[in-house]
Amino acid sequence: MAVLSSGCAALAGVREYSRTYWREDMGRMTPATLDAGVQMIIRKHAFRIDRREQSTQELYYESNWVERQVVAEEEVRGVSNARNRFVLRGRALEPEFGGGAVYRVIWELQNEVTTRIGRGWHPGALPEAVREEFRQVYDDLFMEVRTGVRR
Repeated sequence: MAVLSSGCAALAGVREYSRTYWREDMGRMTPATLDAGVQMIIRKHAFRIDRREQSTQELYYESNWVERQVVAEEEVRGVSNARNRFVLRGRALEPEFGGGAVYRVIWELQNEVTTRIGRGWHPGALPEAVREEFRQVYDDLFMEVRTGVRR
């Protein structure tokens, strides 16, 4: 049993390492609250929204890709270029008291790379250092929408 558990732990670590995105649940909010927060954040962090869609059941925001420096962890794997973007996905919940549309929103930071072998962009493992770099963007957005929810 101990051998089986240590094998599962090792596999779980590999899966976590090879993950090409970072997801966080941002909670429940209205489209207007999310819109206001996104507008503040894209100005502050020099992003733009390349795609925005809204239906009665779903919200979707997709930022532009932002190229960044390759970190040491990626250089070891042969990465030559790297870029990231964030995506926000909202799923409609049952209307609350008062009837306004409320969505559960998920933040996702995506990572793409090119390597010396393959020049085209493709998903690549997201280094912890990059996740920490983008944590400020997530935290700022989270604070903006939480503040907007309370207003």
